[in-house]
Amino acid sequence: MKKLNIKIPLTLILISIFSCNFNVGNDYAATNDNVDMATVELEVKDVIATTLNFFQTGNIEDAKAVFSNDAVLIGTDEAEFLTGWEEIEPSIIAQLAVIKDAKFDTRNLNITISNSGDMASYTSIIDFSFTAGGEAGSLKNVRYSGVIKKMDGVWKTTQVHWSIGLAGQAVEY
Repeated sequence: MKKLNIKIPLTLILISIFSCNFNVGNDYAATNDNVDMATVELEVKDVIATTLNFFQTGNIEDAKAVFSNDAVLIGTDEAEFLTGWEEIEPSIIAQLAVIKDAKFDTRNLNITISNSGDMASYTSIIDFSFTAGGEAGSLKNVRYSGVIKKMDGVWKTTQVHWSIGLAGQAVEY
């Protein structure tokens, strides 16, 4: 009788464990037949293409509309690992005060869209030309990547990363 008392709870625990969905938090296997992936891809490309428009308008409200409240921005400067709009906003304000006539030329755009159609990641290379302090400037071959998520029907940037490659290798391998 004692062995039976142990086996029943153990069996129930095992059944509970193995009946759980182990894909909680991702949708690698999930598909949504109601999602028109061609339409989503067009939306995503448009969002990515217009994400940096706030540099042209110089308007902080345009920038705020791009980012989720908990977005992460990783920039090229050592201090640019910013989490949340409260940290991102002062950096954007400072950049908008200095950077004028911004132009971004994007190439090598690669996009991965979640099966549910509400999240996408992207990588690209951009050339960035601008005026700062009356002087023309440019950054070439900037690696630009990010993640956007559709929240309440609106695409928001949840993570963005800019980096400028070193000539040669940082670590020999």
